Parts: sequence; C-alpha cells; structure tokens
Amino acid sequence: MKNKSLFMSLFLTITLAGFISCALIAQETEECQSDFKIENLDAIKALVIKADIPTSQVGPKMGEIFEKVFGYIGQNQITPAGPPFAVYLSFDPQGNTVFETGVPVSDEVSGSGEIEYREYPATKVVEMVYTGSYENMGPAYQKIMDYMKENNLKAKGISWEIYLTDPSAEPDPNKYQTIIMFPIE
Repeated sequence: MKNKSLFMSLFLTITLAGFISCALIAQETEECQSDFKIENLDAIKALVIKADIPTSQVGPKMGEIFEKVFGYIGQNQITPAGPPFAVYLSFDPQGNTVFETGVPVSDEVSGSGEIEYREYPATKVVEMVYTGSYENMGPAYQKIMDYMKENNLKAKGISWEIYLTDPSAEPDPNKYQTIIMFPIE
C-alpha cells in the first residue's frame, strides 16, 4: 500500500507539471479536440518497462508497469521530468501489442531488472489532446489518422500516449486527458 501512495503522489506531481505545460493544447473538454498540432518533440530520457502481451490486457498491464516504475523512482529518489507515457512499437487488435511504458527523467539513471533506462531521439510529431476514458480512444485515433491523411503526413512509427490525468485521483474517466501523438517524417 505504501507503493500505491507513493505512486499516486509522484503521478500527481508530474501530472500537474505536464498539465501546466500542456494547458494551452487542451482547450476543449469534449471527447476529441478539433485542433491538431505539429510539434518538434525534444529527446526524452526515461525509465521504462517493455511489454509484449495480448492487446486485451494492455490497460491492466500498464497499471502494473506504472506501479513498478513509480515505486523504483521513489525508492531511488529520482525526480520525474514529465508525465508518464506509452510508446507503441506494434499493435494488433486481434493479437499482441508491444509497447514501452515509462516516466521521463532529467538525467541518465540506472534501471534494475525489467526497468530500463531508454533515450528516445527528438522527432517531429502530430498531436491532439483526447479527453475521455481510455477504452473509448478509438474515434480520437481515427480523427488524428484522418488528419494525417488529409494533410499528406506520413507516420514514422506507431503512436505515443502521454497521460495527463492520474486515474487514482480523478474518479470520472470521462475527464481523463491524454495527448495522442504520431511521429511523422
């Protein structure tokens, strides 16, 4: 239970920092905002855990991973440098999904066991803010893919999600905010 408290406290701290830096992006509270942005995403240093699991188990597995990563961060007095995220490496609705879930950090740090230090290079992305439950993100993904097609933007990899809301602190899943991004060429 101590780890859960630590998890909630750290999640709130980095979520608030992330929310403040992203407040200008999230101007609507409807399911999908209509504004898309093309941004240059800075390189990210992070502690992550990689998973390769049936797609139907992604949500529960992410919760488990976040608890482990936040526990490790707390035990080692590491300061998060932004909100938690997931990077999708492959996605098969009928099969497995491979993803890395983690927390940004300011400096290179050692991982332990399944927790690894990872550096993601700077990249150009198209992004939007989605407000709503994680289970209902499908239309948001369709909107961003339609936007990319209409604007001749070619994806360079699978999506990223940055989680701005701590589900343990916000009881209403319809208020969760997530930045959905696709790296583009």
